[in-house]
Amino acid sequence: MSKYITLLTISLLLTCLSWAQQVTKVSGKVLDEETSSPLVGASITVEGIKKGYLTDVEGRFFIALENGKTYNITITNVGYLPKKIAAMQVSTDNNTIDVVLQRNSKSQLQEVVVKGSAKKETIASIYSIQKNSASISDGISAEIIKKSPDRNTSEVLKRVSGASVQENKFVIIRGLNERYNTAMLNNSILPSTEPDRKAFSFDIIPASLIDNLVIYKSSTPDLPGDFSGGAIKIATKDYPSKRLSELSVNIGYNSKTTFKNFYTGFPKGKYDALGFFDDSRLIPAPYYNRGGSFINEKPEFKREVTKMFSNTFGYEPANQSLPNISVSYMGGNTKILGDNKKLGYIYSVGYANGRRVSERQRDDYQIDKVFLYGYNTNNYDVRNNLAALLNLTYSYGKSKISFKNLFNNDFVNTSALRSGRNEVNGASNFFDIKSVNTEPANNGIFNSVLEGTHKLHQDWTLDWNASYGLTYRNQPDQKILTYRSEDNSHDNFYLKLNYENSPEIRNAGRVYSFLHENILGANANLTKEFRLWNQSQKFKIGTANYYRDRSSEANALGYASLDMYGVQIYEGKNTSFNNIFSPENIDAYNLTVANIATNTVQYTGQAMLNAGYVMLDNKFNDKLRLTWGARVENYQQTLSSKNKADIKLNNLDVLPSFILTYALNNRTNLRLAASQAVNRPEFRELASYSVYDYDNNLSIIGNDKLVRSKNTNADLRYEWFPAAGEIFSVSTFYKFFDKPIEQTNRGNDVLSYANATNSKVYGAELEIRKKLDFFGNRFMEHFAFYVNAAYMKGSVKIDTVAINSPMQGQSPYLINTGINYTSFNDNFSVNVLYNRIGPRLRFRAMSGAAMNIFEKPRDVIDLQIAQKFYHQKLEVKFTVSDLLAQPFAWYYKFDSNTSNINYKASDDRIITSFKYGTTAILGLKYNFGK
Repeated sequence: MSKYITLLTISLLLTCLSWAQQVTKVSGKVLDEETSSPLVGASITVEGIKKGYLTDVEGRFFIALENGKTYNITITNVGYLPKKIAAMQVSTDNNTIDVVLQRNSKSQLQEVVVKGSAKKETIASIYSIQKNSASISDGISAEIIKKSPDRNTSEVLKRVSGASVQENKFVIIRGLNERYNTAMLNNSILPSTEPDRKAFSFDIIPASLIDNLVIYKSSTPDLPGDFSGGAIKIATKDYPSKRLSELSVNIGYNSKTTFKNFYTGFPKGKYDALGFFDDSRLIPAPYYNRGGSFINEKPEFKREVTKMFSNTFGYEPANQSLPNISVSYMGGNTKILGDNKKLGYIYSVGYANGRRVSERQRDDYQIDKVFLYGYNTNNYDVRNNLAALLNLTYSYGKSKISFKNLFNNDFVNTSALRSGRNEVNGASNFFDIKSVNTEPANNGIFNSVLEGTHKLHQDWTLDWNASYGLTYRNQPDQKILTYRSEDNSHDNFYLKLNYENSPEIRNAGRVYSFLHENILGANANLTKEFRLWNQSQKFKIGTANYYRDRSSEANALGYASLDMYGVQIYEGKNTSFNNIFSPENIDAYNLTVANIATNTVQYTGQAMLNAGYVMLDNKFNDKLRLTWGARVENYQQTLSSKNKADIKLNNLDVLPSFILTYALNNRTNLRLAASQAVNRPEFRELASYSVYDYDNNLSIIGNDKLVRSKNTNADLRYEWFPAAGEIFSVSTFYKFFDKPIEQTNRGNDVLSYANATNSKVYGAELEIRKKLDFFGNRFMEHFAFYVNAAYMKGSVKIDTVAINSPMQGQSPYLINTGINYTSFNDNFSVNVLYNRIGPRLRFRAMSGAAMNIFEKPRDVIDLQIAQKFYHQKLEVKFTVSDLLAQPFAWYYKFDSNTSNINYKASDDRIITSFKYGTTAILGLKYNFGK
């Protein structure tokens, strides 16, 4: 009996497997041609199949059909002309139909049926969304991302019109500082990931997880009020249109790293390879528990506690670097549960391990161009990344609920070896230095969103979300140790330690810093669709709320002498980088660790935002449309620092906005927009303590007198959509900032923050996306070209002085361009991309001895070649990033004409230069799901 049961089971499994291979899910979305709104409850029937299907709350549908067969599919909805997709052949590579339905007017007959192919209908729906958008925005889809060499979101953003990327992770919109942007992931606000600036590090979100990305450049009432550059909205993948099972492996070569010499520091934690810390780098408890009172302890006790700190300042050579490697797996599917119910799920896990070597040169000059010092540093980074995503979406009737989760942890352990010459006291009184910095850090994000969309009675739609976000950055036990030579000598190096009441972090210091921020959010929006003047209208109200809770702790310690006049310890066999602070030397030289008060801080910050808005989207006729309303935001912010008075800021702002759209014809729009926005100081900017940046040899100090900036924005845009996926647009914009917050150079290697009195920015943008089929050549039909460029000018007023100069962080121009070739069957593609930004004011001079610091332009060329094999299951990509590998460079501008910001080699001086080299990646992706 059991034998027959086994045979029956095997037979059933083989039948199911055979059926699964023959059946393909055909999915799509049904939209209103006039508004691009999803049509809920539209009926889909398939000729020859008795069962009918209905679209969900997003207008989506899924149908299981036999692979290789041809079907006639009809889509109907009350009040709309039916549409028939005739003779659609089902295949695993062409299983998506996006459909637009036309409203049924009195002059048309109900029985009229429009016939078309699935491909044409999908193109028509894309075109409908483009031309009917109510906002001034630019976006990029998962399909375009897939064809680019981009590995993370910051690289993706370089392709969007008017956007550029700073330091490979911070986004600049229209040349403005990254502080004027806001970021949203799955409709929840993302906090700043940086301890010393208002910025989100977009390189921590893998590009493969993005479903779409949109940058809104003009505000509407339903968007956050805290942006004047751009609101960057990222959505991760939702319903898979087919079963996903993809394994990706990337192998990377870097011109400055791979097969080159490498050095590592100490210690090596048990969990470093996973990207997390063990306890080996923590401050010894006897010191931590006493904090600022440690200096009052007895000398014997101080020496014994100092011996408890690990003697790990040195470094050692490691094996030559092998190619970097990353592995990721993505899976998912959509299960049709019957009765118009379905469950979509998608998950991804990824791990990357590798090294990076960078060369840095740091020079400095007086205001009269006299040389002060020149330091050369080689950074050796060991890098690990761990990423995971889980999205669950359940749809039933006219409702949808999603639970979306993203985690990313980035770990970098840096060993920096520095040498150089110091002439601060004059060229005739120089000395040489050699220094080591070991700096482990992990930073990450966890974002979890529960969201729902419900179609209610009488054309009401409710959408809501509740979110939790965590960002963190931990840097336990950064160690800095610097020897200097005797005056006017290249030999006889020694370590100079001051008395315990004045230790110096740059000579012999340790920094333990930890930052965590939690953010809780809740949003709800209610939309009513109705008709007036025989046109579609929308009324929308909503509320947005979040609570931020940040804790930051930095303990800065310096090695010092218990002798009043300090000590000089000459380098030798027993006093090298690797053993200088051995127990024997601590006793012999009477050493202790001591608190550096200016670099030590413990603060907590809380912020509460409560916002509400009212918005109307009115169409007066087929040509004129007005989207308008107002947003009210109440923001309360408190910063509490140890031994300092609390800082409390409370602002209530009313932020009106409107966008007027005039359709010149059915392919062309003219848009006029205006809005008010705010820009608020970050917790770190208000916290008045100092952080030492070893890489750039700078200290960063907060300013507790900062206030929020209020900004006015205006835009005029002409846009023409020649065909789906193509655009030609020209925009002009003007912005006025009252009390803008700028990062400033105070001289003596110190940066800070300050409010300017006001500033103005104006400029223009151009965007072109076009297929090259107009040449009339069949081969050229496979090429697509795009370019977006922006030109900006500005001026700043500080106190009563007007300066013809850009805002801090602003570039005068930027350009992104590229060309793509895709074969007829999509099996082969080539993509070449180019990016350049103009000279950017990095830090504004705020004292007579300080200089404006600019960043030089860079030309960046990226290349990708992709080929699919084995029935498109295997994809091979070869990517070359930053082909030219030009250095990142900052320079002092000595020209008194503030409008002339271009680098002039005969007059200006490069003060910082660093190179990362060219990276080539061979990527393999195998799709088990097809």
